[in-house]
Amino acid sequence: MEAADTIHEAERVAQQQKQTGADQIDSVAKAVHGAAEQLEQEMPKAAEFVHAAASRLEQGAGALREQSIGDLVARFNEFGRKEPLTLFGGALLAGIAISRFLKSSAGNP
Repeated sequence: MEAADTIHEAERVAQQQKQTGADQIDSVAKAVHGAAEQLEQEMPKAAEFVHAAASRLEQGAGALREQSIGDLVARFNEFGRKEPLTLFGGALLAGIAISRFLKSSAGNP
């Protein structure tokens, strides 16, 4: 029973993290919409593109909420087989972004 309990707990934590990630993506989308609203007066075409990007983020958050962990892993694996360089590039960019975030949030002594 211990292995089944461990699997159940891992699924629960993954589901919780998935929800948290979707919520964070929604927060970013709201911020991007806010930035687009500020651009509307000076650069209306650019604002359209920024709003479109925010909408795509919202769609991604919705898809993240709706799909199971198994579905997400399967789609990620399929994407990795079809587009390995894109996946590697995305992982590299995400690593750079995370390291910059961590450096900026570390605070100066």
